[in-house]
Order: sequence, then C-alpha cells, then structure tokens
Amino acid sequence: MSRNNLSEIQYLPILYISPSEMNALQELPEKDKDLMLPLFQLRGWVGSHKLEKTIERIEKSIGDRYWIADIDKDFLNHPEFLRTGEFPREVFREIQTLLNEENGYDNWYKYLINKKNAIPTLQLHSPEHLDSQLTKLASLERGIVAKFSQPEIESYRCYEVIEILKQRDIHELTIIFDYGQIQHGIMKFIDKIRALVKYTSEQLPTAKIAISGSSFPFEFAGFEDGEKPIYERLLFNKIKDSLDRVSLIYSDRGSARAEKITGGGGLPAPRIDYPLEHDWRFVRQNYLDPSNVQEGEKNEIYRTIAKRIKNSNYWEPNLLLWGTQLISRTEKGERYGIDSPAKATAVRINIHLHRQLHYGENLEIVDTDDDWED
Repeated sequence: MSRNNLSEIQYLPILYISPSEMNALQELPEKDKDLMLPLFQLRGWVGSHKLEKTIERIEKSIGDRYWIADIDKDFLNHPEFLRTGEFPREVFREIQTLLNEENGYDNWYKYLINKKNAIPTLQLHSPEHLDSQLTKLASLERGIVAKFSQPEIESYRCYEVIEILKQRDIHELTIIFDYGQIQHGIMKFIDKIRALVKYTSEQLPTAKIAISGSSFPFEFAGFEDGEKPIYERLLFNKIKDSLDRVSLIYSDRGSARAEKITGGGGLPAPRIDYPLEHDWRFVRQNYLDPSNVQEGEKNEIYRTIAKRIKNSNYWEPNLLLWGTQLISRTEKGERYGIDSPAKATAVRINIHLHRQLHYGENLEIVDTDDDWED
C-alpha cells in the first residue's frame, strides 16, 4: 500500500487513542484513508506498558499512510500519580520523557526520527525552545503542524508563534485552530475566527489551515429520539464561504467529544446514533429497570433501536459501510451486531468520518472499494 498524497488530503480528524476511534478508522474503505490525515495525541493504549503498542494500533488502523503525531499531556494526570507521585506503568514515563522541553524538545525529535509516517506537531508549552525545535522537526522533511488550543488562541499566543513561523521557510506547514468542546454559541464568534484565519493565511500563504472542535453532546437523558446540529461543520462552511481563496481543510473530532466522560452516571441506556451531513440523529431506549437488567434485554433493545433507524426517513439503504452494516446486523438479531456503547460509538464515528470526508457528495454512488453483504 502506498502512502497517501498529502496534497490530496480533504479531511483532518483529531482522533482519541481508544478502541472506538481506532476500530471506526480501521473499518473505513481504503480509498477514504487515502484522503484523510488523522491527528493522534499519543498516550498509552488500553492498559499497555509500552508506547509502542499505541503506534502498532495506529498503524493497524491507518496502514502505511501519513498521520499527525502530537502528545497527550493530560494522560499524565493519572489518579495514582496524583495520589502517590508514582506512575502505574512505563508508558506514563515514556510520555513524560517526550514532554521534556530541554534542548528544544530533543526527546520528541529523536522519538519521531524512526516513525517515518508521523508528521510532527510543535510542542508549544515552552516558547523559548520553539526556534530550536523548529530546526529539528523541519530536518525530518515531513512538514510541521502547529495546533493551537483555545487558551493559546484567546491569549494571542498563537500570533507570536505565527510570526516566528513566518520567518522560517517550512515545507508543508499545517495550522490547526482547535476550539475543543463547542456549542451553538461558537457561531457568535465567527467574525473573530474569520479574522484570525485571514490573518494566518496572509502571514503564511502556503500553509493549510484547519478549524476544529466538537459539539457532540454529553447528555441524552429525557428523550428517545433526537437530533443535534454539527456546529463544527456549520462554522467551517461559513468561514470557507467568506474566505474562498484561503487553503482551508475541514477538521473535527470524528463525532467524539473533545472532553472525555470519566466514569459515573450509572448504567447508560442503549443508544445508536446516525450521522448526517449537518446533524446527528439519536435513538435511545431505557431498560425497564436499569438496576435489574434481564437476560437478553440489552440485545433486544439494541435490535429495536436499529429497526427504528432502518425504518426512518433518513436511513440510506445503499450506503455500504461497516457502520451501516452493523446497524443492519443488529436489526436482524445477528451475531457481531451492536451490543455495547463502545461498539455503537465506533459505528457512529465510522459513518461520520465517511460522510464528512465526502461532504456534499451523493454517498450512495461513492465507491467504498469493499464488497459488502447485507
């Protein structure tokens, strides 16, 4: 399999290192993977002791293609470390080493040397080491990504970095403005965001620019059928329409939340989500008694939900994807259908990634390059 052509990239999803995201990406058509460039913030893989397990899982999901490498500094906020000062596994110490800012994040640079498909992301925690870091990462000759979080945008720190980047001749530079978890209120700041994108394009005319975030909701209690606009797509469209000469690339969290839910809340009611171009549709059904779930009740509820989705006016019977296949299998009561929130999440992300990659196209005639049986 050849590497993806970076000049043809149409979508830059920021994906969390978790089974749901990795499975959803892995099961996409191979042609889809050629046209997207996912960003992964490196962290330990599901109880693993070594960071190499994370790299193996990324490569299993994306194949021999380029991807963007960043570091998940929040991974170090482990309860055991906060309580005792000791990390539970070696992978935490590996991440800590990568975040060492000495000598222009030399550990980060040396780690990436042998990761031939990893496009480096600048670490912006230590401004005084930025110039040295740029020199090292540019020597990898894979391009460089600068990702600004909302605090860095609001504090105008991003303008300082953009000025430094302007002074350097960096091949294939990508700028990401990551607004994290957003809501409809983000639309009030369109003029400010547009001005930032326009300024960046003027200072760095050859750079690709992405605006990212997630409006996927946290709460679903109180309804069985619902919908929620995809505000990150609506925001992008408005910016794109008003800055048609700017090299903009769409980005989001793949329909996952920018902030993860950390336990609690009891047994969640079964739910399957169906992504459309501009909104998500949700179908949810409670257990008769969540404190005493009967044998077979969960699978029967998922089957009922899948049937409601397939009978809806938004279901597309000719959309041939792994995610839609699992919904069909669930509706038929077959093995390997949706039987857990994690699998339902993977289904949603799989369909969402495909839909946003092919935004504006008729998905029923898009070649998925796979043979499906329904």
